[in-house]
Amino acid sequence: MNKVYIAAILISFTFAAPAVAQTYTAIDCPGYDYTHAFGINDVGAIVGDCELKDGTISGYVRHLGNWTIIDGPGALATTAWDINNRGAVVGDYFGADDRFHGFLYVDGNLTTIDYPDAVHTSAQGLDDFGRIVGIFIDDTDTWRGFVFAASKFQAIEYPNAEYTTAVGISPLGIVGSTDGEGGARGYFLRNGRYSPIAYPGAYATTANRINYSGEIVGTWGSDPDSAHAYILTRRGFASFDFPGSTFTVGRDINSFGEVVGSYVDEAGNHGYLRIPGRGKHDR
Repeated sequence: MNKVYIAAILISFTFAAPAVAQTYTAIDCPGYDYTHAFGINDVGAIVGDCELKDGTISGYVRHLGNWTIIDGPGALATTAWDINNRGAVVGDYFGADDRFHGFLYVDGNLTTIDYPDAVHTSAQGLDDFGRIVGIFIDDTDTWRGFVFAASKFQAIEYPNAEYTTAVGISPLGIVGSTDGEGGARGYFLRNGRYSPIAYPGAYATTANRINYSGEIVGTWGSDPDSAHAYILTRRGFASFDFPGSTFTVGRDINSFGEVVGSYVDEAGNHGYLRIPGRGKHDR
């Protein structure tokens, strides 16, 4: 990717990309009351969490119509946040010790990931090289991002910010969110350089994932109570909402431009899959 393209996807664009036809599919975990979708890989495997009305939350992997439920050891709640093209899953679980722990789930085996001396840890994203990004919270209740690679942790802190999250990683860089004027703003981190991501005129913007083509997906809102999904490409921002929803979050985008996220309607919380009209393929 050349420097011109990198610069193009990082600045705050003042125009929207042209809309193309797309297909929306709701995702609802069988037997559960509410569902969220947080990650998708290039073969269409989707991860997230599903919740019962009593508050029980489990992570899941959905692929080819099959559902695999993931529960952390002794967990009161488990969420699967991302899945790479090798089928490895990262997420977090809330244990009986009243702490969040990150995890890596591979071939049915779950390994706990905790940032050293942190009170809480959440593993949020990973790439095909096994590098993991996430969030840890220390005893001062400060949120920081981290990257875990080659068995070593490195903290991620946006300069002069009150908090930083790191939630998406690809060979092109890392995306996350930090505090901005009014609400949150997203950022892109590459080679030690942070570049802000802000939807034009938004009260708040989050950057949640970046794919191998440099396309970024996230959420923006005009006020604290609103949410719309967006895709950021070299053509600019394209905002969208799940049809009939009152609240739409954009969480992940794969190499085919397929997006997953969550939406709210009168029935509650659901996951969704958005397939672009061009280049879509069957699952």
